[in-house]
Amino acid sequence: MPYKITIEPAGVTYTSENNLLDDALNQAVPIEYSCKTGDCRTCQAEIISGSAKNEHNEIVCNGSILTCQSKAQSNLTLKVNYYPELKDIKVQTLPCKISSIKYITDDIIILKLRLPPTNNFTYLPGQYIDLIYKNIKRSYSIANINSKELELHIRYVPSGIMSDYIFKQFSENQLMRIEGPKGTFFVRHNSKSLILIATGTGIAPIKAILEQLLAINDPRHVYIYWGMQYKNELYCTEIEQYAKKFPHIHFNPVLSKESDWKGHQGYVQNAVIKDFDSLATMEVYACGSLNMIQEAQDLFFQYGLPSDAFHSDAFTPAK
Repeated sequence: MPYKITIEPAGVTYTSENNLLDDALNQAVPIEYSCKTGDCRTCQAEIISGSAKNEHNEIVCNGSILTCQSKAQSNLTLKVNYYPELKDIKVQTLPCKISSIKYITDDIIILKLRLPPTNNFTYLPGQYIDLIYKNIKRSYSIANINSKELELHIRYVPSGIMSDYIFKQFSENQLMRIEGPKGTFFVRHNSKSLILIATGTGIAPIKAILEQLLAINDPRHVYIYWGMQYKNELYCTEIEQYAKKFPHIHFNPVLSKESDWKGHQGYVQNAVIKDFDSLATMEVYACGSLNMIQEAQDLFFQYGLPSDAFHSDAFTPAK
């Protein structure tokens, strides 16, 4: 039977008889989530009243659950972030064609997808799409703000089924499908200065976010930290160009294995705390590996970052 789910503090309600997160999204109730696999824990919610069955098949009456892995067992009240900014953005499944494939490094390509000219596909910069081919579905962040042609940054995964198609078989005009937009990774409107951190192709949604901030003339200072191993891997040259052109944009590449490098070295999260004594007035957006995000969150909270000022999009392995 369907149960009534109340989202606090927003006071929004919906009904659920299956997966809590899926039922919320299907009823245009955009609560926080990212990977939908239970790995990133972005969708964690606190039970205020009622009970739910969690990912371990346990009945939980208090404490926290992952909405992407849980099912209501009674009427339920949850404390979880709700985003009205996403309420009118609809998840769609659309055909697309590859308009260009550009090999940037030995294992990274920039893939551009052309959507039907009559499409009404809209998204917030930072969100991702699922790319679908032959019933294989993989998630990739959108790296630009032009909704007529989507830009994806894709790293090759050894023995990855989708990677083999994209890197070894696909060419221009290849027909595929997309499903999206998805996720709650987007910049909130406030007056806080921003720290955007990324590892690898996690720079993709950071680039889209930055382009949007510039497009709307957002005056906030933006500090970008991008972690790679070597200097020649810093393929997203647009970020550096924006930093040179706009004095409120600050770009800090962080290299972990470059021997002759005078800039930041090591991990992106450690580079941030070298530059800031306190993060109490900042807001952080992090995209990359799950380990980086978890370590950055723990570290930044120690340096005064408010608990509601850390937003993330974790790249998790396909299951």
